[in-house]
Amino acid sequence: MSADPRPVLAEAAALLRAGQLDPAIDGFRRAVALAPNAPDAHRMLAMALLQAGRAKEGVQSARALAQLTPSDPHALLLLGMGLLASGQAEKALGQFDKAAQRAPGFAEAQFQAGNALSSLGRFKEAAARYSRALELDPRAIEALANRAVALSRLKLHDEALADFDRLIAIQPWMPLHLVNKGGLLLERGDAAGAAAAAAQARSAAPGKVDARPQLAQARFVALDFEAARAAAAQAVDAAPVRTDLRVFLAQILRRMEQFDAAIAQCDAALKLDARLAPALFERGEALRAKGDAAAALADLDAALALAPRFVEAGVARGYVLADLGRIGEVRPALERALRNGPDHPDAVFHLAMDDLALGRWAKGWTGYEARARIIPPTYNPLAFTRWDGRETPRALVVQGEQGLGDAIQFARLVPLLAGRGYPVYLLVRPPLVPLFRSLHPEVTVISDLSGLDVSDAGLRWVPLGSLPLLLEADPAQWPAAPYLSAEPERVRQWRHVREGEEFIIGITWQGSTRRDLDVGRSAPLAAFAPLAALPGVKLVAIQRNAGTEQIDGVPFRARLLRLDEDFDADGAFLDTAALLQHLDLVVTTDTSMAHVTGALGRPGIVALRAIPDWRWGREGGDSVFYRSLALVRQARPGDWDGVFETIAEMVRRRMAARASAAGDTE
Repeated sequence: MSADPRPVLAEAAALLRAGQLDPAIDGFRRAVALAPNAPDAHRMLAMALLQAGRAKEGVQSARALAQLTPSDPHALLLLGMGLLASGQAEKALGQFDKAAQRAPGFAEAQFQAGNALSSLGRFKEAAARYSRALELDPRAIEALANRAVALSRLKLHDEALADFDRLIAIQPWMPLHLVNKGGLLLERGDAAGAAAAAAQARSAAPGKVDARPQLAQARFVALDFEAARAAAAQAVDAAPVRTDLRVFLAQILRRMEQFDAAIAQCDAALKLDARLAPALFERGEALRAKGDAAAALADLDAALALAPRFVEAGVARGYVLADLGRIGEVRPALERALRNGPDHPDAVFHLAMDDLALGRWAKGWTGYEARARIIPPTYNPLAFTRWDGRETPRALVVQGEQGLGDAIQFARLVPLLAGRGYPVYLLVRPPLVPLFRSLHPEVTVISDLSGLDVSDAGLRWVPLGSLPLLLEADPAQWPAAPYLSAEPERVRQWRHVREGEEFIIGITWQGSTRRDLDVGRSAPLAAFAPLAALPGVKLVAIQRNAGTEQIDGVPFRARLLRLDEDFDADGAFLDTAALLQHLDLVVTTDTSMAHVTGALGRPGIVALRAIPDWRWGREGGDSVFYRSLALVRQARPGDWDGVFETIAEMVRRRMAARASAAGDTE
């Protein structure tokens, strides 16, 4: 006859309630030894082991319980919970299903089945199980919370938000519901709503939940980097050992071009955890922006060694390889990243740009749509229905996006929409409005939506960069340049530039002021020396703002014609467009000036880094987008001397051809 285990169980249970897990487990084991066939001893031991995180041992005890009580759905539930905690979700689901079959009204079995399905990534089935649990027990708050998460993973944002709002109404004192709602709003692109939810969470329970990380993320997505930095820095101060917060602060600092501060945060995170792949990744990004591609690659390789499926690091490795001119390794790196994250927006977007660089237009424009999902996105959706390219709207707003060069490159497609029987509006930044008015008489160029009835059910919008996918994939079939024009009166005002017989070249050398975007693209003004040395050449510095400080530092500054401070003051490129009509040539690095020159159909030469941006292709001296432009590529990364020696020789030939033509007409 077995000894009575009840005193031992009672003592162990008291230890468990006091939080003394290990002594309690020892007590439950003694009870099992005293009475191997007593279900309560196995049940309490299994529960204590699971509570202690010892899932595999818990499974053994739960299995013994299930064998003793095969008809008890609670025993099957406990076994399933042990299997789920030990990473065996499929086997756990089987036990939960058995429990539900034994007891059809057992809400907890449906709830745990939903958890197992979520663990397996089967979110649609998981949401259905959570719904069934709620039918059986409308008070099952955890089922409601988990269903909201499953719905958000399915991108069913409206349904998920309804669940979060219901949770907030039921438990207004629980700030976690507000934090989760904010996260969903952030994913949806509603940065303002996410920030409001984060602020409400902090107000609901001061000191109990720190919503500052989410607030920082919301500000970051909204491109309010200073506010994001402040919130993230406060989060780091509140939890200095949270490495994830330090890495996020480093990301914000990098976007603010405070690279040394970003690297310092990564170093601090790595001091806490030397195997922290995200910190290595973020430090690599900062090092790349500082121009140290070799060190950046070393950090990215280290991150991938620790986390081989780290998609962002794989993508970053691809463009650092491009910085280093290792062209044969770029696409394999991007393809590997995409295999690790088939729907990851960064991987899809960067591989799409490589497809475009290789002239794989249909595939490239399809993948280019992923730009809407990167953080921060390249545009924010408008508040009415997006155009699908097939229906006939009452009016269509084409939303400009990305940089000035992108807007100019894609604007030529907007006139293809004119004459379709509905008004077409091109929404761009205010400085671009005057220049773009020359696009087409039936295209209205606007800088805001104040003149439109945005409540009109027939109004549609589409991002400018999506027009190739919807209208014409092959750039060779796009409307030819020139598709922009200069104002005639301004053209007359710049006639004085043509005094004398000099060969006049407009030059720009500095592109984006964001160093992480401009890696390797801008050349120093000093590299233009071979052009300045050519007899009979007159150089006009069209460069504006950043980069102009270099003029006084070059030996040929006296040969540079500088423009007045009010040049282009009343509209982007208005004076530039007029000036270009009097120039023989424009020589520029990969800047918006290349697009302006090409869009006006004026002759130009673009100096490119070894592996340039996708729009210039991977090889050749011609541009598929702008027939008036010639392309000169670096033979090796950083070699601007060779590029400008080649350009100087091209200019000599053009000058000789002009002189020969002039002689033939005399």
